Amino acid sequence: MENVATSVRIKGDAIGVLAELSEKLGQSKAQVIELALKQLEERMFWDEVKDSFEKLAADPEKMAEYRAEAELWEAGTGRDLVGEEW
Repeated sequence: MENVATSVRIKGDAIGVLAELSEKLGQSKAQVIELALKQLEERMFWDEVKDSFEKLAADPEKMAEYRAEAELWEAGTGRDLVGEEW
């Protein structure tokens, strides 16, 4: 995705918070917004991962399948390869 400058309208309170964070972090307002977006995206990703594992844990049959597959993957790691260092 190419970098395109654009403007977005936000409320005055948010502008104040943005200016404050910009000063505290020693970064431009644009950098603060980019950082905040990256952190929000990461938090949402991990929330989805957590929710998925909670759903998995709530289904004993699916959890047993998951554990069986995890055991297969663990059994196939490089630990058992002779002469190979990992």
